[in-house]
Amino acid sequence: MADLRITTKALPEHNRLRNRAMLLQTLFHDGPRSRADIARGSGLNKVTVSTIVGDLIEQGIVVEAGQSTDVRVGKPATLVALDEDSRSIISLDLSDALSFRGAVMNLRGRAAHQRQVDAVTEKGDAAIARVVSLAEELLAEASAPVLGIGVGSPGIVDRSGVVRYAPHLGWFDADLRGALADRFGLPVHVVNDANGMALAVHTFRDNDGRSILIVTIQRGAGAGLIVGETLVDGVDFTAGEIGHVVIDPRRETTCLCGRKGCLDSIVAVPQIRRRLDDGEDRDSVMDDAADALAAALGPIISVLGATHVVLVGPEDILDDGFADRTRARLVDRTLPTTTSVVSVDIGSDGGLLALQGPLVAVLSAELGIS
Repeated sequence: MADLRITTKALPEHNRLRNRAMLLQTLFHDGPRSRADIARGSGLNKVTVSTIVGDLIEQGIVVEAGQSTDVRVGKPATLVALDEDSRSIISLDLSDALSFRGAVMNLRGRAAHQRQVDAVTEKGDAAIARVVSLAEELLAEASAPVLGIGVGSPGIVDRSGVVRYAPHLGWFDADLRGALADRFGLPVHVVNDANGMALAVHTFRDNDGRSILIVTIQRGAGAGLIVGETLVDGVDFTAGEIGHVVIDPRRETTCLCGRKGCLDSIVAVPQIRRRLDDGEDRDSVMDDAADALAAALGPIISVLGATHVVLVGPEDILDDGFADRTRARLVDRTLPTTTSVVSVDIGSDGGLLALQGPLVAVLSAELGIS
């Protein structure tokens, strides 16, 4: 989380970047504004706003967008707007149990080109090579200068873009950011896939400021949590690693981590599909998965006060019925006052969220937009 105590002084370049980010945030979320309106809303003086706007126009990120229609005395003000198509971002989603996906996206998160490659058997260096190859194909499709490459990866991901632990892909201290940056010479930002989706919900979806808990279920289970406008990733970047919480050590299900009864071994998509393919009753399988998930989420909700749970995964597995089952079991496992305000929803268009998450990581790091 953000530092609670400021231990270093602000340098002039920090203020410039902060002011630039504040201006871009305004145009991104509020639409075209006049320079005067931006100055009034941000508290910046008009000279500072004009200087920043001039620099951004020169870079092609901001454009003049006609005159204001507000009825005011004097000459109508000229509006400025974010040019959403001025930059491309390559977004890669590695969360799916069967494939890697990627897209060329604009600054608004709209995909112009998408590609998908099978990734069932690749592990370790072979999986990294597949990611690099997918990025190369997408870069060839980009029609605007590329702002950066964003990657949403399962597992524990540190802030330098190293995937410390993703056993499903055979990645242990895998320098995914380094592999892509060395190959393409572009800014690369790697985030945990669930954290990325939490960022995407925060940036691109309407929300009422409630704490957001995103739960992804694919090769394994992971969670991304935003509390008070802050993404919680933990000191060792392990916040949200709920997949290896032991739900029932008496179970015979063995997880990739070597222990029995982990959440992953109960709710991961391959495990659920295997049980359904073996002829088990669907209601029983989904009840079991919902109960295991509620057991993992109940303490998180009780301790941190998350009020909006969004489940993301394959639509044939995670449907409204599964959301209802999960919420009912959360109620059974927590105080009624704790869960009375908690909603459990299925992420609308989870596939798009999984691509928009890495995009927000790039937007935030390179332009200060989130």
